Amino acid sequence: MQKPIFDRERRIATPRKTKGARGFSLIESVLALSILVITFTAIASAIGAGTSSALEQRDQVTATLATEELLAVILGEEWGELPSWNGFAESPGESLAPDGSESPSRARIWRSATVTDHTMQLEPAGRSLEGRMVRITTRTLEGRILVSVERFVPEPDAVLQ
Repeated sequence: MQKPIFDRERRIATPRKTKGARGFSLIESVLALSILVITFTAIASAIGAGTSSALEQRDQVTATLATEELLAVILGEEWGELPSWNGFAESPGESLAPDGSESPSRARIWRSATVTDHTMQLEPAGRSLEGRMVRITTRTLEGRILVSVERFVPEPDAVLQ
């Protein structure tokens, strides 16, 4: 506790101010608050960037699995049925998980397929092989390509030319 000192002009006792009893000045308070705001803003930005990156990676993995699943279905078809898949496209959210259930992550992607006749050049043998090229493309809702896979399917009775 501070000792009161006698003020001769006012004739009252006032508490003595010591050097250690000083508080924060307004400038120090504003500076400390500014540092806290900058720190919390940086932390919030880092969390937001991490969340965005995690969502992008989830979409990439989901798209890869969905692309490979559709490719497996198409490649399981008979040779004569492959052209019926040309122009296949689904709307966002139509892609179902292999067990037939809906998945929230699949609602963010859509797949398309093209099947075209193709001649594969076999180098350095200088020979060619007739068949069909199957291309599956998976895109985001905005249309950005996440995954694109191509497979050549040789004609069953094809002969090297």
